[in-house]
Amino acid sequence: MLPSPDRGGARRTSVAVATGVESRAVSEPAAEFPAFEPESLVGTTLDGRYVLTAHLATGGMGAVFRAQHVHLRKDFAVKVLRPDLTGSADLVERFRREAEIASALDHDNIVKVSDFGRSEAGLLFLVMELLTGESLFDRLRREGFLPPEEAVPILWQICAALQAAHARGVVHRDLKPENVFLACTASGREVTKILDFGIAKIADPTSGSATQAGIVVGTPEYLAPEQAMGSPVDARADVYAVGLMGWRMLAGRHPFKAEDARGLLMMQATRPVPPLTDPRPDLATCPALVGAIAKACAKEPIARHQSAALLREDLAAALGPAFMLPPGATPAPAVSVSLSPTSSLTPIPLDELLPSDRGSPHGATRSVATPFAAWPARTLDPARLAAAVRRLRARAAMPFRGACQQVRARPRSWIAGVAAVLALAAVIGLFARTHGRPAADARELLAGDRPGDARALLDDALGDRPDDPELLLLRAQALHRLPGRAADAIEAYAVARAHAPLDGLAFEDLVADLARERSLADKAAKLLRDDADRALPFVLRAAVVAPGAHRLRALTLARDLGAEERVDRVEAYGGLLGDADCEIRRAAARRLGEVGDPAALPKLRKAAQVRTETKGFFRPKVAPACGAPEAEAAARRIEAARLPSPQ
Repeated sequence: MLPSPDRGGARRTSVAVATGVESRAVSEPAAEFPAFEPESLVGTTLDGRYVLTAHLATGGMGAVFRAQHVHLRKDFAVKVLRPDLTGSADLVERFRREAEIASALDHDNIVKVSDFGRSEAGLLFLVMELLTGESLFDRLRREGFLPPEEAVPILWQICAALQAAHARGVVHRDLKPENVFLACTASGREVTKILDFGIAKIADPTSGSATQAGIVVGTPEYLAPEQAMGSPVDARADVYAVGLMGWRMLAGRHPFKAEDARGLLMMQATRPVPPLTDPRPDLATCPALVGAIAKACAKEPIARHQSAALLREDLAAALGPAFMLPPGATPAPAVSVSLSPTSSLTPIPLDELLPSDRGSPHGATRSVATPFAAWPARTLDPARLAAAVRRLRARAAMPFRGACQQVRARPRSWIAGVAAVLALAAVIGLFARTHGRPAADARELLAGDRPGDARALLDDALGDRPDDPELLLLRAQALHRLPGRAADAIEAYAVARAHAPLDGLAFEDLVADLARERSLADKAAKLLRDDADRALPFVLRAAVVAPGAHRLRALTLARDLGAEERVDRVEAYGGLLGDADCEIRRAAARRLGEVGDPAALPKLRKAAQVRTETKGFFRPKVAPACGAPEAEAAARRIEAARLPSPQ
């Protein structure tokens, strides 16, 4: 981790970040810097590795450059912080956090960060993939609004990126059109990318980086109500921001208009988001889409989609058969395309950088992985095959009569050559059919949110190979993404596990199933218990960041696995004392009493004081709120345990 800079000496600190960001020694900034002139930096080499070749954009906090790696000869986008701002510990920390968090989130819909450091001249820089395209902000500024068939695929990909971030315990907290980039690939296809994790919150029970209560971070236009009031936030704050962006994309304007940021924050905190049909009456023909956006924009977190994955499913289902991702927008993870540094695509300069990062230009670089490297050894002699192919080519050019004479003269050579070529073709065809093709096609269909088609394809392939572990696992994933098929998906995961270990996505699905009805949650919990060592990280993450019953069940499962103490139980259970569900409040209070940690006393005392008021015949009746007696009993139990035992 990089320390925050101070204005003391030129101390150097070794960086050891296991997230993919290159580790380099970073020196502290000097006390004074000349005026920042981005154009003058073109031609500069940063840290002996990155040559700034073009100035792309300038903002209030720095500039973005096109750069080339000295040794790799590969183009990148480089953010350079204004030198006079490097004396701010908060800004330097934000810069460092963006590098660390984004580099750890390896997802096709999240911009990739590869390096972070400080040049010998004291310039702080961040190295990212170089993208070509425009920000969602610029698209909306130009188009006004987007039709549903264009807006939903963008929102779907944003949710896919958030699902990956939330699975790592990262809440973005500053989602807005300026931080969504519509990147154009080398083939001309469009992929949505999320930018700027600089103020993201890492929901890690061992981390001290969480924002203090009462501090408001983010952009007022897209802050969740709890965020606007400085309250603790979780993944549902990002869901709210996606809902507001969807409202803006479909309506052509923001739902709220205020004179200043304070007024906008008040609206976010108190005023309901109006129905989409108010500015767009024609959207009454899309009731499911209007309903999905309205649910995501609910003021109470418990009333929203409880995860980005659920919002993604609702958005796709709202369009029904009309929903289709742009081809190649979310490629299968096993195969992707690298952009050449000499690509004819050029980045589009945008008009503002930090803090809004209005579409900072970046670009995609992915390695190509093919199944052919995994071919097993064959007994076919390559030398004999090559010789036979050369003879075939030469003889194919002869007149037909001469070729016939050659065949009659040396029939065995011809037969051997033809047999060798046919054998090779058969091997290739057999490999393509039996090794990877159905799996690769199914992955593409799942990435395109076509689980029904993926399931049909996998069912057909499993007819030939019923015990193929990869196909069985993909079938379970497809079922899990079909409405109403959660029970079948859990059973399918059980079948897949009998053939091979489950993967991370399977554990994410099963942990998500803990939020479903009790019977399904119990079945999912059994599978997670059966593979406790590998499933535990996913269970612990849900025990920290999941809401309501989902968190409570994850905590219960963690306790069953003997790992409950690995989370901050006071925070985890204490956060449930204010849940909307009375039984959850009661269960959380009782468990805190059992844990017996005195640190829980302030939360329990606060919950014990909550009262409800009902109408009476003569005057209102005031009584303890549901869960308050349990909180009071838990507090007394902890206090009693603290008293010295009588001699």
